[in-house]
Amino acid sequence: MQATIGRELSSGLYYELLGPHDSRHTPILFIHGGGATGTTYRMTFDGRLGWADLLAQRGYRSWVTDWPGTGRSGYRDLLTFDYNDAVSGYLALLRDVIREPVIVVPHSMSGAITWKLVEELPHLVAGVIALAAAQPGNIEVPCRLVSDVDGVIEVEFSLTGVRFSVDTKIPYVYEDAYVHHQAIANSTQYPANAIREMVVSHQGMPPRMLLQRVGLIPGMPKVERPAAFAGKRIRLIAGDCDPAHPRKTEEATIELLRSWGADADLAWLPDRGFAGNGHYFMCERNSDAVLELFVEQLAAVTS
Repeated sequence: MQATIGRELSSGLYYELLGPHDSRHTPILFIHGGGATGTTYRMTFDGRLGWADLLAQRGYRSWVTDWPGTGRSGYRDLLTFDYNDAVSGYLALLRDVIREPVIVVPHSMSGAITWKLVEELPHLVAGVIALAAAQPGNIEVPCRLVSDVDGVIEVEFSLTGVRFSVDTKIPYVYEDAYVHHQAIANSTQYPANAIREMVVSHQGMPPRMLLQRVGLIPGMPKVERPAAFAGKRIRLIAGDCDPAHPRKTEEATIELLRSWGADADLAWLPDRGFAGNGHYFMCERNSDAVLELFVEQLAAVTS
């Protein structure tokens, strides 16, 4: 097994390439969510190997990335950075560095990045397996503006009731309310003695991206040319203890993708024997077992 590291030169996006270079499998492109880094896929919160490393041991080749301006990526001004900048970085990575079809695996906020990759570079996206991932901006997610005082915006996320206080003058770092009531919430699979591990892992994220995600400012990526989705195999995976991704929300995304001609389906974890998983199910106590379901979805998407 070999590892390669580098950066996409136009955006500074950092990547690691894990697994055998002569793998017979379609490569995987892992994209983390807001406030995280590529370590989402390299370790669990209780210290075990993450999915990318376990897949590399099984012969899969994986690109593990940090958003531009995040983690080990080169400096970007996070106060002006928005979804369009993130999309541009990943388009350049796919087009100029990877240059072959991949299975894109987004988590959380990076779902909105991924749908634009399908639209713009369909020949380089062999399929998508979305992990509790954001829907295209074509689906409105109305959130409630609580207050806006001197650029400090308080917003209530509609699905969870969690409030975010976003100071537009500094990078945003998740607050305790997010950690306990949205990321972990009522998960029975999150290791209770590893909450601190999640807290200290969080990075500052672009405040504009978060405000775009919750719909308070324009810019949540929308698919404008859905023809690229025709025949594209897409699977969504989500758990029953993730209040930001209830089943009805995932099914609405599936319905939209199917209306564009995609071969889309939902792998709802309780239906597959996994109950109690939250937003970070790839890092929870039963992540090794859930990985087997992920590999099953890989086979369905690439068959």
